[in-house]
Amino acid sequence: MRAPPPRSALVLVLALAAGCGADGSKSAPTDSAAGADGADGSDGSDGGDSLTAFARCSYTNTFSQAPECKDYTGSGWTEDSARSDCDAPVPGAQPGTLELGLACDRTDILGECFVAADTPEATVLVFPGTDPADCESVSIGCGFASGDFVPAEICDGTSGGGGTSGGDVFQPFAQVCVDPVAGEPAGAGPDGQVCTWEAISGATEEGRAYADYASCEPVLSQRPYYPIAISAGTADDDPRLSDPAFMAELDWVTAQVESAACVCCHSEQLAPDGPSLFFLEDGPIWTDGLSPNGAAMMAGWIDSTAFGAFPPEDNNGFDRETTGVPTTDIPRMQAFWTGELARRGYAEADFADAAPFGGPLYDQLVYTPTACDAGTGIAADGTITWPGGRARYVYVLEEGSANPGVPPNLDLPAGTIWRLDVEWTADPVESGLRYGEAPAGAWTAWPVEGEAPALEAGETYLLYVLRDIYQPLARCLFTAP
Repeated sequence: MRAPPPRSALVLVLALAAGCGADGSKSAPTDSAAGADGADGSDGSDGGDSLTAFARCSYTNTFSQAPECKDYTGSGWTEDSARSDCDAPVPGAQPGTLELGLACDRTDILGECFVAADTPEATVLVFPGTDPADCESVSIGCGFASGDFVPAEICDGTSGGGGTSGGDVFQPFAQVCVDPVAGEPAGAGPDGQVCTWEAISGATEEGRAYADYASCEPVLSQRPYYPIAISAGTADDDPRLSDPAFMAELDWVTAQVESAACVCCHSEQLAPDGPSLFFLEDGPIWTDGLSPNGAAMMAGWIDSTAFGAFPPEDNNGFDRETTGVPTTDIPRMQAFWTGELARRGYAEADFADAAPFGGPLYDQLVYTPTACDAGTGIAADGTITWPGGRARYVYVLEEGSANPGVPPNLDLPAGTIWRLDVEWTADPVESGLRYGEAPAGAWTAWPVEGEAPALEAGETYLLYVLRDIYQPLARCLFTAP
């Protein structure tokens, strides 16, 4: 099992659960690196004694227990809005300390993360630290905060690298087929085996437990995991406890979750450092631990397609494109969650304006690429260059193609011309590789056969470079020379 998120990687893991900024919204990162100096052009080396930001918020990262700091640099910040944001600087953190007219101390830092740069809501996250081993986690975390990471000297050459061999790299999906657990019937796979995708969107056969047929280890690399238990707080005299029909449906919903890979993060027994938010053992009615928005996602009232999904016919009959949890019976699953939301006083119309789930995953899907900056694109000799560090996925797509999302169904958009993948156990590739060529440790994932099509001079193409799945380094339009 993996260790809990290192240091300031809280930005990474919490970006999936909530937005960043004063009102919970996010702006997509730009594709040119921000300056390495302070937010206003100063070097920020004075420990925050001069006015380099409207205000700063100092707080402790709840999960890493490490100090962090946020500069409010945009023109739209007021004392009230900054104070409100500092009261919850990142989801789950205790209120921070707001100081007007001061910037974060930059004496010993790993780097800075420029969020919503050039907007009135701009902020800069400052990551204190002196251990180079933490550089990669804060760089990746900044990407999930939809920011641009600018490494300090200690991290130059190590941050933005997308990982080295192994580590926290996204492990690609694999399907495993094993014999049934003793006492269980034959499976639907070859020779009676049970076949299960070791994937966050995967599920084993209905009526079986995912953990009996697949490993949670690769699953935990495919979606950021962090431990935080939310108590359901169900009253002992809750009338549902004496309602046989309700309890039967709760048992069915629980069994459906136990068959799905999401149990890896939502079970006290399986999550390596404790469950992430709601968990199945939180009796007597664990579903009370979900927030209204979480329950609405489960019901399919709030879109969560950015998380990706297998087709049911390739996932033991489990569908996750409609409801937030994979299910073999969409109407029945929706009826359960609809009933629970109604009990809480909610109707579907209450969530009409709710933002789709997915955080940076959704942002990536709806991002509108613009022209590449100078130095980014493909040269006449086929050399591909991009900013920000090494990459594990490099795409060239037709102009107008959808942005790549997460596998298994969103990572190869129509219009993909060429895609390079790097083996997850190999080192990522450097900027400067050649179009159509795969260096050691990498392969051409598309086209499956044959060479990469020649690019047509004067035509516009989309270059999409990812540090790792859903971590963009470049996503811009270039004209083939």
